[in-house]
Amino acid sequence: MEQGMFYGIGVGVGSMDAVTKKASDTLNILDVLYVPAAKKDDSSSTAHEIIKSFINSTAVVKDKHFPMSYNTEELKNSWQTIADEIEQDVKEGKKVGFVTIGDPMVYSTYIYLLKILKHKINITTIPGITSFLDIASRNNFPLVEGEDPLLVIPATMDTDKLKSYIRSESSIVLMKVYRNFDAIIDLILSEKLEHCSLAVSNSSKEDERVYKNIRDLKKEDVSYFTTILINKKWEI
Repeated sequence: MEQGMFYGIGVGVGSMDAVTKKASDTLNILDVLYVPAAKKDDSSSTAHEIIKSFINSTAVVKDKHFPMSYNTEELKNSWQTIADEIEQDVKEGKKVGFVTIGDPMVYSTYIYLLKILKHKINITTIPGITSFLDIASRNNFPLVEGEDPLLVIPATMDTDKLKSYIRSESSIVLMKVYRNFDAIIDLILSEKLEHCSLAVSNSSKEDERVYKNIRDLKKEDVSYFTTILINKKWEI
C-alpha cells in the first residue's frame, strides 16, 4: 500500500491570490480534504471558499465542526474524534489535507491536531501568509528592523500585562483585538502611540477597512477580524 500523508495547509489571509503555489499544488493532489467550520450547520468556511478552485475534482471534502468553546473537555473530545478520522485516512494510504486561514503555526486550529498526530502519521506542513504580514506589506508599514524584537500577542490577555508589553517593546502585533477593542484603543491613546499605530479589518478581503487614524475609532466600526500593528519607530 502506498504510504499516506497528512498536509496542514496555510491558505493565506482571505483571497485566492494570496494562496502560495506550494499550497495550491498540494491541494491539487489530495484524496481527502478536511475543512474546519465554526458552526455545526456550516456547509462551507472562509478557508474553503478561498481554495475551491484549487481542489482536485476527485477529492472528498469533509466539513468538520471545531467548537468555539471554553469547555476544555468538549474541545479535546472534538479534536480527538477528528484526529482519529484523519489518522485512519492516512493509514489507508491517502493524501489528506487540512486547510487553515493564515499560517498553520500561528494561532491555528491545526496545532491541536498536530499535537495529537505528530508521532502517529507522516505530516507535512505548508506555510501561509499571516494577516499581520499581509497588513504590514500592503500598507508599507515596517514591522521590525535592526536588533529590535517583534512581539506578537493576543489582545485577549489581561489588560495590565498588555500594558506592560506595549510600554516595554517598540514593535508589536496585536491580534484578536475585537473583544477588548475599546480598552485597547484607550491604552494606545494613553501611551500616545496613535501616530505609529495601524488598525485593519478583514485584511485582503473585499470589505477590507484600513484605519490610519484610530483616535476616534470604536468597536462598532470594525469587524471581528481586526489586527493592530504598532511600531514606535515608524510614524504614519
